Amino acid sequence: MRAFLWRTLGRWAFRLSPHVANGWRRTVLRAFGARLAPNMKVRRSVAIDSPWLLSVGSLTVIGDRAALRGGGRITIGDRCVVSQLAIVTTEARDPAEQRHPVRRGDIVLEDDCWLAADALAMPGTRLRAGTVVGARSLVHGDSLPGWTVAAGQPARPMKKREFVNAVST
Repeated sequence: MRAFLWRTLGRWAFRLSPHVANGWRRTVLRAFGARLAPNMKVRRSVAIDSPWLLSVGSLTVIGDRAALRGGGRITIGDRCVVSQLAIVTTEARDPAEQRHPVRRGDIVLEDDCWLAADALAMPGTRLRAGTVVGARSLVHGDSLPGWTVAAGQPARPMKKREFVNAVST
């Protein structure tokens, strides 16, 4: 019933909101079970399949035409960015298997992560804190260390993330 109401009413209430109505979109998503920080932002063009399985932290932004797909849990930490056109999917078919079974797995983006434009996070992905995944990259599993910049298909660590103006104590 909840899925039917989301598809028939919720998605429309979400998508037809004004451009700056982040509070309204958070309210609609919360009405369908999403756990959202009060200061996160989500664009009206984001495609969300199951808001009741979504948890998003403080100061996080989900960009235009990003897609949060599948029937598994998606957890996004504080100060994260899911850029425009990025896809986060908890279900995918495996073409390497004879009968193409569905692979399923929850997705976790820890604090301070950035999934750049048009990147794809596959089922079972866990991005460690501070990880940046470059544009059009594909990431799966738990293979990337924290505080790194990664790119490619599949994404591989390219360099460590450093704070040039960090205050030392």
